[in-house]
Amino acid sequence: LAQYVRDTAWGHHASCSCSIGSREEGGVLDSRFRVHGTRGLRVVDATVFPHIPGFFVVSAVYMIGEKAADAILADARAQT
Repeated sequence: LAQYVRDTAWGHHASCSCSIGSREEGGVLDSRFRVHGTRGLRVVDATVFPHIPGFFVVSAVYMIGEKAADAILADARAQT
């Protein structure tokens, strides 16, 4: 029971509903925050985590925001 709670409870920070990973493993997003099976749609918030970060969640959200910005800019440069 304790392990189940650790793996599934999210407390007061909603997260982990659109995790990064392969479709086969249940992931919703690729490593560049693009939604599998769509074009032009990305998700960049606390839902991308496969598991709840073990620290203040906003710090991790800031980090993925920075990573996503880099990925979006790189993709935009590649298209021009």
